[in-house]
Amino acid sequence: MIFDQTPGNVGEYHVELSAQGLDNIEKALGTNYAYPQVAADVTTKGTLTINQGEATVTLNSGDSKTYDAKQTLPSGLNLNKYNVTYDATVYSADGEAQTLKLTAEDLQIVGNATNVGTYQVKLSQAGQEKLKQLTGNNGANYKWTFKTTANYIVTAATADAKLNGSNQKTFDGTAVTTAQVNSNGQILVHFTFPGSTTESTYALQDGDYIWNAGSAPVNAGTYTITLNKQSILAHLQDALKKQVNANVTISADDLGGQASFTITPKAITDITISGSDQSKTYNGKSADLDVNGLKITANGTVTNTPLVNPGITASDFTWYDAAGKKLDGVPTDAGTYQAHLNANTLVALQKANPNYKLNISSKAKFTLDATLTIEFEDTQEGNKQVGQTITKSGVAGSTVDNLDLKLPENYELAPDQELPTSYTFGKALSQNLYIKLVHKTAIVDPTDSATNPTKDESWFKKNDLVKDVTRTINYEGLSEEQLAQISEDQKK
Repeated sequence: MIFDQTPGNVGEYHVELSAQGLDNIEKALGTNYAYPQVAADVTTKGTLTINQGEATVTLNSGDSKTYDAKQTLPSGLNLNKYNVTYDATVYSADGEAQTLKLTAEDLQIVGNATNVGTYQVKLSQAGQEKLKQLTGNNGANYKWTFKTTANYIVTAATADAKLNGSNQKTFDGTAVTTAQVNSNGQILVHFTFPGSTTESTYALQDGDYIWNAGSAPVNAGTYTITLNKQSILAHLQDALKKQVNANVTISADDLGGQASFTITPKAITDITISGSDQSKTYNGKSADLDVNGLKITANGTVTNTPLVNPGITASDFTWYDAAGKKLDGVPTDAGTYQAHLNANTLVALQKANPNYKLNISSKAKFTLDATLTIEFEDTQEGNKQVGQTITKSGVAGSTVDNLDLKLPENYELAPDQELPTSYTFGKALSQNLYIKLVHKTAIVDPTDSATNPTKDESWFKKNDLVKDVTRTINYEGLSEEQLAQISEDQKK
């Protein structure tokens, strides 16, 4: 038989009897029939119809990756993990069985395969056309059905979280708060995961961290902060969800690092080593510094955190006069002096007050006062003291402007004596002021209410202060001799 064209693709083909076919018929049927002389005399032709086949092509298997913040393209697929199956063999027009050898261009990922999830992988349009072309006739020899069971899976990555950074505050007498820990934005939990940046951080909340000191520190020093893994884990997971959705997971084993926080000593100034000025009134003994009365004060100390006295003794001081000249020993004159702390004691003072940076003025002011003794003396009775002794104290050169002295009752100033109203101290530690007095006198007439303060005429007699006096006058005439001496004029 002879085809008018080689059959292969879908369509109808005309069939003619060939010379060989005519010979084969004659041999088969024998001579009982009359046959055409040649095959060309057989004018009737047959028809061969090739119908369209059906092929279901399925893409199988699949691939996966851990989230890396990058979109997977077909070029990133592992082709060895994909294959194509057919429900029936497909052939080219020449009858050769065909199968598709996959390339990246033959595959297509449905969706943006970046985030965690399952993405379908199927034959791309180009892959489908490529397979169709292998069967010829532009693929029209088959009715194609393309399916896929292949998936590309993006699984969650694991993040690391490390605490680092440092911060500080000046001592203020209060425990460090979370707000202070975060105040400069340096103490942060830094995430490391695919696609993370320097901005991939988390700021601590209450309960997220632990102090190496056991609790939030108050005093000056440098302290370490570590993560409270059980408390912070849920917070970190929530933070990661906000930053990268569900693409990253984290566990307690992925946490670490530490941060430091420093409480710096507070700088304070105008430190004095005595508080109120110390003084001594001369008592017959040399000056001594009463260290029990010393107070250490300064500007800027924190409430309820006064400066601590490390146990300063009198031997920790050196004496200087008001001009700053060092004395060989303790002062002996009234005056104002300075007691300077020795260098070693200054070091001990700083060590005893670690919460403060001390700008120490080690000069304790010490005033050695002279004693002034004021006495009233009765000059009519051998300068006997009358009234109370009055004492005043003051430093050399200072003046008491108002002595406010009162004379003892029934006394008045002796002649040429004045009642002083002020006094200026000299250098001597013991000084005296004597005021001379005499008895005060007054003329009193009991019958005169102006001079009788009692208003009772008989009071003086009752108290035996007045006497009734009886005077007897006996007159005797002059003698002859006495009369002779009187002139005549006087006798008239």
